[in-house]
Amino acid sequence: MAVSSSPQPLATKSMALALILVLIASFTYDVAAASGGAMGGGFSSSETSSRSSSSHGDSSHSTRSTTYVYRDSCCGYSRNRTPVPQNEMQGRDEDAAMLNFIITVFVIGMMVLIVLEFYKTDLRSKPSVVKLQVALNGACSLQQDLNNIAKKANTSTQEGYKYVLEESAKALLRYSEFWLSSHLLERAAYDEKRAESIFYDISFEERCKFDAETLINIDNHKDEKSTWVVVSSSTSPNPFIVVNVILATAGPLKLSPIISTATDLRAILKKLGGLAKSEILAAHVLWTPQDENDRLSAERVFQDYPLLRKLILL
Repeated sequence: MAVSSSPQPLATKSMALALILVLIASFTYDVAAASGGAMGGGFSSSETSSRSSSSHGDSSHSTRSTTYVYRDSCCGYSRNRTPVPQNEMQGRDEDAAMLNFIITVFVIGMMVLIVLEFYKTDLRSKPSVVKLQVALNGACSLQQDLNNIAKKANTSTQEGYKYVLEESAKALLRYSEFWLSSHLLERAAYDEKRAESIFYDISFEERCKFDAETLINIDNHKDEKSTWVVVSSSTSPNPFIVVNVILATAGPLKLSPIISTATDLRAILKKLGGLAKSEILAAHVLWTPQDENDRLSAERVFQDYPLLRKLILL
């Protein structure tokens, strides 16, 4: 009599397979929640050529006739031994001393004015790097708006940097009712070279938080990729999106480092969007998730952007 096989091994295998599928689906959702977009550019097209000048002296030798005016006097007597009155000598010495004093004060005053003016100009001309992070909850159409800006922008010119910055600021302002939290950083740099280093360090750090850059338009280098994993069907009803606005400016913006209310954030976005193109050395706008079918979990937002602070919506 044949012994029937027990259904228990089959049930065990089925449960194991189901568990594996659940784990794969969970992993797929986590990975898909970090697609990213990046657009903008800077510095490379705004390089200035240095001018070198050399002064050449006249190689020919010329004979100059120099007339020396001097007074050879000793003990109050001139060369012809004509005596000079003592009161006249004293008056001339006092006049000379007064003249020297006036000249010295004038020279010192001019030097002080030049130093102060140079110091003021130096402060005004120091470049600055700004990073503004904004997290939104439920702004589903913002991804499409940013995607369209990235596809349209010419990011090889200052007009392109201005366009990316201005249009991104306007897009964020249109979705102000979805603002959740924000963070602002402004760093001064000694010169443009240092500003460039800070700018790209910050941009690189933020772009490394993406698992995949699925839309890129940086310095007019464009690349678009489809999402490289299957997005989970268990989407959140209120998806999160985080936008990074990173820019370098020719001078300090002196923005308030604390953003407490929506009014504060609105004022900063208006200032950034209204900058003249001549003030913008570089601008990058990064956002995640970039794929419209992607979803970013609250846990991922807290993990990757710990400096975000909740806004008071006024």
